[in-house]
Amino acid sequence: MKALLLRILKQLKNDPRTLALMLVAPFLIMSLIYLLLGDSDYRPVVATYDMPSSFTEPLTTSAEVKTLTDTALADTWLQKDSADAVVWAEGHTLCIRVLESNSKSGAAIEAVQETFSDMRPVGRVAIQTIYGSLDDTYFASMAYVFLAVLAFFFTFIVSGMALVRERFTNTLERLLMTPIRRWQVVGGYVCGYGVVAMVQVVLIILFTVYVLQVPVAGSIGLCLLVMLLLGICAVELGALVSIFANGEFQVAQFIPVIIIPQIFFTGIIPLDMIPYGLGNLCYLMPMYYGAAPLKHIMQQGAGFTDILPWLGGLLLFIVLLFVINTLSLKKYRKL
Repeated sequence: MKALLLRILKQLKNDPRTLALMLVAPFLIMSLIYLLLGDSDYRPVVATYDMPSSFTEPLTTSAEVKTLTDTALADTWLQKDSADAVVWAEGHTLCIRVLESNSKSGAAIEAVQETFSDMRPVGRVAIQTIYGSLDDTYFASMAYVFLAVLAFFFTFIVSGMALVRERFTNTLERLLMTPIRRWQVVGGYVCGYGVVAMVQVVLIILFTVYVLQVPVAGSIGLCLLVMLLLGICAVELGALVSIFANGEFQVAQFIPVIIIPQIFFTGIIPLDMIPYGLGNLCYLMPMYYGAAPLKHIMQQGAGFTDILPWLGGLLLFIVLLFVINTLSLKKYRKL
């Protein structure tokens, strides 16, 4: 047993990646979680229409208060992020209108309800949403996150480990001994695993919509397009990791560094509620460009032109990763 212990410790000493994963990566991940989920200085923005100062003045202690000139503008303000909630009175009913059920809306509703209860009025509170319903299950409201994570995660793992296996069976080296060019090798792998990714996204979307009964306000075809592009990004990222990994286990070691941080930027936390401006890191995360359009399609019924910025981001990542993969193959053959 002593000999086995010494052998394992010696192997770990000669494997800096494993040591870094065990000793450094947990601290980095916990630090990121602390920064993302720590206390946020975000103050909800509440727009009021024809509300007395006895309500608006106490509300300023927990929210930024704006004045709305016409309730017909309520939806416009909410859709443009000019306000997290719009409040007005109809008889003895206090009406609160929000964009959707999320953390920002929850903070605004909580601030309004606390102020309203402190006034001890006779009446009730009615909460309205533009998209979705407050009665929606947590799974239905966050389905777009789960779809993006699952499509990216499994495609990354399968493609990365498969390409490592190709290297260790010398298939890649024998292929590069032929006149084929590096970009053709990368393109072949991307197309091959892209077909598998396409089958995967079709099955998971159909299962989610028709079996799990998750509502989709927009086009299912657009959801398939977004997830396919996200899957291609995952294939290329898996290929890039496999070039530098010394085995299938090392591909799995990249998960805490590459996959887990991206999950926090898919919409689990509203980006403008993340403290220290860390929400801007989302623009470096391929998974964000998949989850954001899925949310707009599934919950808001967005069309093709509405999601073009995110589709452009996915296409940009696909091109960049393709070029990087092609250049990285120089370590096997210079062409």
